[in-house]
Amino acid sequence: MNLVILKGRLARDINLHFSNQGTAYTNFTVAVNRYSKDNNASADFIYCTAFGKTAQFIAEYFRKGQEILLRGNIKTETLEKEGSKVYKQSVFVETVEFVGSKKENVENTETKEESQDNEEFPW
Repeated sequence: MNLVILKGRLARDINLHFSNQGTAYTNFTVAVNRYSKDNNASADFIYCTAFGKTAQFIAEYFRKGQEILLRGNIKTETLEKEGSKVYKQSVFVETVEFVGSKKENVENTETKEESQDNEEFPW
């Protein structure tokens, strides 16, 4: 079984892209805190990809630093780089959920709306 569940924070804002066929997709990184018995703070940065309505949902409602809970599966790609094989692993996202306080989620949405309004009306 290939199942991944991650809870972390977005490392940067989401950029939504569209393939030549019109399919929405996004690539993003989630910072996941690593458990440590000696309380040394560290995090793993997990590369993730989402497609279709899931990608559109993430791009519309999530911002840098916001907590996210996602479920998906790991995919490993093999690439040739300078004559040697390079393996790239990423999580293909199937579902996402809001995590954290409702206030944090509302503030992130309002901040996006305010910044969009300021761009359209610069006074």
